[in-house]
Amino acid sequence: MDSIQSHNPPTPNTVDVAYECHACNYSYDHTATVQRVAVVLNRPGVSQGILQFGGQYLHCGEPMRTSSCELRRIQAPLVLKPGGQLRMYEVIINTRVLRCACGFRMEIPD
Repeated sequence: MDSIQSHNPPTPNTVDVAYECHACNYSYDHTATVQRVAVVLNRPGVSQGILQFGGQYLHCGEPMRTSSCELRRIQAPLVLKPGGQLRMYEVIINTRVLRCACGFRMEIPD
């Protein structure tokens, strides 16, 4: 399971879930009951990786905390027409650096 979000429009005991099937490598999303999601998350031996729950990211079963904010530059070459001049384009984005108590770290756009 990759993500659990509130169902829109809100309905009692239901959430929207997104997950990737490891057998077929397709991503799915649908509405599920909170009870069914709990059954999946509580399966023994299932590695969850990172789970987005509302506005929080969880790793090792704990919410990750913001440790810093950074500016990241993304560059890509672009040729507009065959034989044309190569130009470099760049975008600068703000990111949040999230850390888990285990030391795992990731950056997300802010």
